[in-house]
Amino acid sequence: MVAVPLDVAQVPGLSAGLYARVKAEITSLRLAPGTALQEVALGLRFGVSRTPVREVLQHLQRDGLVERVGRFYRVIRLTTREMRELFEVREALECMALQLAAARDTGLPAALQELIAAQDAALARGDLDGFSELDGLFHLRIAEGAANASLLQHLATLHDKVALVRGMEQQRPLWRGRVVEEHRRIAGALDRGATDIAAGELRYHIRSVIGLRDAAWAATGQDTR
Repeated sequence: MVAVPLDVAQVPGLSAGLYARVKAEITSLRLAPGTALQEVALGLRFGVSRTPVREVLQHLQRDGLVERVGRFYRVIRLTTREMRELFEVREALECMALQLAAARDTGLPAALQELIAAQDAALARGDLDGFSELDGLFHLRIAEGAANASLLQHLATLHDKVALVRGMEQQRPLWRGRVVEEHRRIAGALDRGATDIAAGELRYHIRSVIGLRDAAWAATGQDTR
């Protein structure tokens, strides 16, 4: 079973579906970073009243995906420094999860190979949303294998913000093929029982994203604070 984010269960029943839809719009970048989110406009877009929209926006603010600006909300826009800090925390937690999962979940390598095959299939048919979702599920499957509910909860929440960065990276040439190959190296090392090598491959995989972001910012002369 592949792990899924746990926070939907905390949203009131009638708003849970709306929460999932708005969140998907944010993490897929269809609602891009910096986009203003108005209750009336979102209500019209999703065919609901302002009250459930307000509840969803408040919950997304608690999740750290939107922020309040005056009377309105907007999708968060991560600075390069915030991205780097996010990925430093991600690296520490995911590498710990991998070490635990390698010892506790004998079915993990096979499960990861299935997700990689699904990623390949999504890429072949041009399903970029599906590819991105499977990318996140690959990492959350490792967290699930750690058999630590608290760790899984933290990583599921963390990956909501990671999805914002992933959406930006998808525009880079050959990025998606590189992701799949790095996933294969992680899963292959786990299958061989080489846990330390798998952890090293995972660390490289996570750090490479920030390395690419830093290079892009430097090339354009933008502020990297």
